Amino acid sequence: MLNPNGRIRIKGIRIVAILTLVLIVGLAGCKTLNSSSDSSSSSSEESSAQPANLYRDFKDILLPGEMKVDDKRTYIVQGPGLTTGILTLKGYVERDSLIDFFKSAMARDNWTELASFKSPSKNTSSILVFQKADRTAIINIQEQSFNTYVEIAVAPMSPSVSGGLMRDN
Repeated sequence: MLNPNGRIRIKGIRIVAILTLVLIVGLAGCKTLNSSSDSSSSSSEESSAQPANLYRDFKDILLPGEMKVDDKRTYIVQGPGLTTGILTLKGYVERDSLIDFFKSAMARDNWTELASFKSPSKNTSSILVFQKADRTAIINIQEQSFNTYVEIAVAPMSPSVSGGLMRDN
């Protein structure tokens, strides 16, 4: 078939049909990609929304999942039946949230709170002191401009000291 210009119309119809088919397939592909990325992003949002808390070097001190271990500032000594040292965490978590976290987690792990010193200023240290029968843990929380540091120092109790840090006379 010839159009008024002397060209064949069938070729034009085929091109339009092919372009329409490509457009339909392309849109259907975009919809499929979009729905699969929506489901994967929602599941990844759920899993990354709150990192899991974990135990590490000290098997009875729970660490907040939002904090990462600062290996350059961590010194752990392990011996038979004894793990002691300083574990340093780094991240940006509010100081008050960390204080609440450690008070709750340490109580669940059977630590007794001996003292807590919450500094009035966020730029200075807040300190929590806990005790078990054979060890003392001191948690130092320091919120700075870009990061919050948590130092967890664990030391064995001296056998000659009874009743914790303060000895009765």
